[in-house]
Parts: sequence; structure tokens; C-alpha cells
Amino acid sequence: MKTWILVADAGRARLFESQARDGVLAEIGGYANPEAHARGAETGSDRPPRTQESANSARHAIEPHTDPHDKAAIGFAKGLAEILDHGRVEHAYTRLLLVAPPRFLGQLRAELGAQVGKLVAGSIGKDLTHATNEDIRAVLDEV
Repeated sequence: MKTWILVADAGRARLFESQARDGVLAEIGGYANPEAHARGAETGSDRPPRTQESANSARHAIEPHTDPHDKAAIGFAKGLAEILDHGRVEHAYTRLLLVAPPRFLGQLRAELGAQVGKLVAGSIGKDLTHATNEDIRAVLDEV
């Protein structure tokens, strides 16, 4: 049984493969989202757009519906979901484990297709993107 383990946050993702439950983790992919750590001016959102009041001459800022950093994270989650779906279509794995901070884990789960969602065997709400393979394996063994 081949398992993929996606260890991700809004700015970085690492994809591992394991042949057995207590097997060695082999890193098979690494992905980055530079927009996740961009400042407001770099994303074009340092100052919100303005609107004119219809009843008088007052002007005020328009609050965006989605925070620009959330928008970048959702786009990254969507790209990761596509990678996972491609792996599913190619029968590259039969089980999937997700490891991400709770907020990004929710964003990632929202982007997963139904077929990939069926292969998710578990998830861990921690940020382990900078952990060593051995530390990741230790956390997986605890669950």
C-alpha cells in the first residue's frame, strides 16, 4: 500500500511517499508559494480601494471580501489539490495523509476533489514544513 504524505503550510509544501506504515519517508516533491509571505505593497493591496458615498461627498475604504494572504493560500491549496488529483489518476498512491496548520488544512480540504477526499486516511493539524524527515515520521507514528 503506497501512501503519500503532504506536509504543507500556506507558503511551502513537501510531498513524501511511504511504502509501509512504519517505512522510510522519501521526499518526492517540493513546492513553494512566494506570495504567502509577500507584504501588502507587493500584492498590490497596501491601500484598499475607495468609494464615494451616494448620499453625500464622503469617501471611505472598501474592505475586501477575502484577505490577500488568504487568497494566495487558497490559490496554493488549489494547485496542491491538482497535484494530488493527478497522482490519484496515475494510481501513484492509495492513501493520503495531510499535515498542515489548522487554517491551511481547512483551505486545502476545501479544494480537494471528492475522489481525492476519499483517499485521505487522516490529517494532523501541525506545521511541520521545516521539520526533518525523522521528526515527521515520529509525529506520524504517534497518530
